[in-house]
Amino acid sequence: MRLYLIRHAQSQNNALPESQRVEDPGITELGHRQSRHLAKRVGELGLTKMFTSPFRRTLQTTGPLYEATKLTPNVRVALHEQGGCYSGHTPENMAGRPGMSRVEIKREFPGYAVSADINDQGWWVSELYESQESARRRASDLFQYTVDEFSGTDEQVAFVMHADIMLLFLQQFHSEWLDLPSNTSVTAIRITAGDCRLEDYDCVRHLPGELITR
Repeated sequence: MRLYLIRHAQSQNNALPESQRVEDPGITELGHRQSRHLAKRVGELGLTKMFTSPFRRTLQTTGPLYEATKLTPNVRVALHEQGGCYSGHTPENMAGRPGMSRVEIKREFPGYAVSADINDQGWWVSELYESQESARRRASDLFQYTVDEFSGTDEQVAFVMHADIMLLFLQQFHSEWLDLPSNTSVTAIRITAGDCRLEDYDCVRHLPGELITR
């Protein structure tokens, strides 16, 4: 199988200093432009399945991909950014927040398939800030799920996700240092029985130069 890891478009938080960031921002107008360019590229990949994080910025990035591919986006908690959904920017003022609920996602993003573990309490249900170690375990579990589910198949799968968890996922099989991926970059991985290979990293050939951001 071939797996494509896609970072979300520029979020409102990406464009703000850390002290002004909010718990679940959408994407900027520039981000919407990035997503439309990304959709043209993704439409050429021959995808058979698409999964997306439950954060608003990934759900919004996925919208044009949904239109381009006609594939139902599967909303999965396992793809969320490291840390979870929280307010505050220093350890002493961080507080877990609910995240979007099942009803909210279905209302704002009709046609998306929301996983059963997302209920009306929100997908993060105001849990504590996720530690780095916990995120590493989640990345390991996500990698193992991907191998178990898709290796040995002809599936072409996309995960629309976030920079930190993407890097932790790649560390499961790739030991070289990788820079922070760009917004809407596409990373291609080839997974076969007994082998996992990084074919392309942080590809932004679909974006005009003035739209490339991190």
